[in-house]
Amino acid sequence: MAHPNYSAAKSLRLRLLGPLLHLGIALTGVGTVLLGCILPRLSVQWHLRDKDAGLLLLVQFATAATGALLVRRNLWKALASGYALIAAGAIAIFLLQQKSLPAFAVYGLGLGLAMTANNMIAGRRYPQRMGAALAVANFSWSAGSVACPLLAAQFLRHATGGAAFLLVGFLALPFILLPLLADHSDLHAATGLEPAPTGMREATTIVYFAVLAFLYVGIEASVGNWMSTYTTRTIAWTFAGSTLAVAFFWAALLFGRAITPAMLTWLPERRLYRVSVVATIAAVSLLLVAHSPLTLLLGAAFTGLALAPVFPLILALFLAEIGESRNAGWVFAVAGLGGAVLSWLTGIVSTGTGSLRIGLLVPGAAALLMLGMISWRRGNHLSGPPADQRALEPTITGKA
Repeated sequence: MAHPNYSAAKSLRLRLLGPLLHLGIALTGVGTVLLGCILPRLSVQWHLRDKDAGLLLLVQFATAATGALLVRRNLWKALASGYALIAAGAIAIFLLQQKSLPAFAVYGLGLGLAMTANNMIAGRRYPQRMGAALAVANFSWSAGSVACPLLAAQFLRHATGGAAFLLVGFLALPFILLPLLADHSDLHAATGLEPAPTGMREATTIVYFAVLAFLYVGIEASVGNWMSTYTTRTIAWTFAGSTLAVAFFWAALLFGRAITPAMLTWLPERRLYRVSVVATIAAVSLLLVAHSPLTLLLGAAFTGLALAPVFPLILALFLAEIGESRNAGWVFAVAGLGGAVLSWLTGIVSTGTGSLRIGLLVPGAAALLMLGMISWRRGNHLSGPPADQRALEPTITGKA
């Protein structure tokens, strides 16, 4: 029989664990978008060209994708390792300044480990309510990403860009101890998914959805990471003003994710998916033609709102087709690479043409390619039958 004091201590630990896990998830949201938010300030302080800044984005997002692949069975160990690497990388960024490219690699690797482990822990702790758990986790991450530009604007009034990473590094340190609060027996593996397809069908399904996820995350990351810089150049706003456009983008994304389940009650998944991709093309086009503060803010908000349902729907449709395939993780890793490559490519095009407006044609072209892939698959009858609405609802709000 368990000692009453032991049971009370265990109950207290488990009550603390949930809120602390979500605080940690919010911190990874801050950490993911921080570089893009303060890029104009860092570029001035560190004398970076757009292609140099794009390389930092490439390294952070590419190593984050690698971190996602490294999460295996021991989720708590991966979680602690992730926060430890975030802390080490962020502190090293502050110390190394212009020579911090390796530090961004460590930092990104930690983000990938922590975000992936957090999502898997959230789902496995509550296997019967996986969708709800992932929805709350996604909300926490999005809340951190929305708060980041506003907090950064205030913080950088009194500190350098490198100091912002130092603060994130110190905030990550306590979360290394989260596994000490955990009950390691509560991670259940039940998924309720169908058996995985095999052979060529499995391979083509994974490749198709991996490319879609790559393009989506690339669009989201490119727009989010370059929004602040684009605003300062397009309408000559101060850094503090430019963060408002970033906040509009992430807030609209957060709001859109919140209302996606409601939209699915009157619009089928596949139709909402297609409408959202078309809306994304229109929204990015509005950003490209913006020359006034109002138009730019509307473009930022419209882009976030249009993008919001796309990734959850890609994930839901993918899981409906792939079942319990052990190779499903590749889609999430490739998705992370999209954020790295398209953000970097946007910087390369901007430097080569002397115009960030032209550089942002990169995410616009990616959205067009997504629409083409959807049309091609429909035309070739490669998609499976529409998944049952009730089966997909728990997955819709999850963010990998």
